[in-house]
Amino acid sequence: MTFRTSTEGTRSNRIYDTARFGQPEIRIRHRSGTGKKCPHYVLRCGCCAESFRIYYSEDGLEIGGVNGAIEDWREILLPLLRIEQRGRRLVDVSQKPKRISANKLVRPTAGSRRGANRSPRASHT
Repeated sequence: MTFRTSTEGTRSNRIYDTARFGQPEIRIRHRSGTGKKCPHYVLRCGCCAESFRIYYSEDGLEIGGVNGAIEDWREILLPLLRIEQRGRRLVDVSQKPKRISANKLVRPTAGSRRGANRSPRASHT
């Protein structure tokens, strides 16, 4: 089983790299399994030497020394990442459209800020 991130190939793994997210980017390293040791990822803090490992196999994950089934980890981590599982699909719910009424959806546009579309007032003298 191999886990791939959507940003694979675009991570620089440099210390204190704030170019993409505005805060230090997590540095990732993958190690394949050898002998009795499972394959794992090493995640390191973007600004210091702190790190932890995620070991994985077909039936479970060990994250930071805590073992659990993949379904158990999914149930815990997906809501934290604002991802919902709908059937077999994973849906990003971090940017839901705003609702005004039960029947209408309002999607924000570039000029929808308060006062953005107002015409300048004529001066009264």
